[in-house]
Amino acid sequence: MTRSDLRTRILEALGESTTAPIFWSSSQMNDLIDEAQEVLAEEAAQIKRTAYVPLKNGTTYYRLRAIDPNAMTPYRIYTRHNERRLTVATVMELFNRHQRWISVNSDPESWFPISWDMFGIFPSPSTGGGIMEINYLSWPRPLADDDDEPEFPQADHEGLVLYGVYEGLLKRWDITRATELFTFFMDRWGDSRIRSGTDKIKSSDFQRSRSKVGFRAGTTF
Repeated sequence: MTRSDLRTRILEALGESTTAPIFWSSSQMNDLIDEAQEVLAEEAAQIKRTAYVPLKNGTTYYRLRAIDPNAMTPYRIYTRHNERRLTVATVMELFNRHQRWISVNSDPESWFPISWDMFGIFPSPSTGGGIMEINYLSWPRPLADDDDEPEFPQADHEGLVLYGVYEGLLKRWDITRATELFTFFMDRWGDSRIRSGTDKIKSSDFQRSRSKVGFRAGTTF
């Protein structure tokens, strides 16, 4: 569905005029659709991207915003020069391996979260010139115009409509119906996670770590 289709579906479900709604302006409805995209992206982890970043001599820490301003969190990292998939670790695990782990230089073996916008690799490379392939979850891009379509699969567009109707009901203080509709929206998260393969990510990568830490406050996988 296009942004225009989504806006029409939401307004019709709320019993509003699709051309001259009383409670919503077109810009407010467009902002609501973008908000729905962000909620779905965070909860269902649907949008995946790949970036290639040069390894720097002796560099341990890398900022996500320098890679992509819309990056949410890495979920898999490779070093391409030796075709190695880095294992996920915690800082505590690194301390248990080597008390002076921060000073170890060699080919990277692991990556670990530091904060919502930073991750590190261990060991730090002794020489530069290699390339990291970073697979990461991303926030969606805002829809540019009424003919633009969300990046999500068509099967998830209905979830965006449900969220828009939920917010509309809240604005009218119809809490009971809004709560029921939000339950339907949450049910769709599970289906979206299956389509996106997020459950596989969780079992293969993040369960290796004792603390499954997300990069954004409140986000876990």
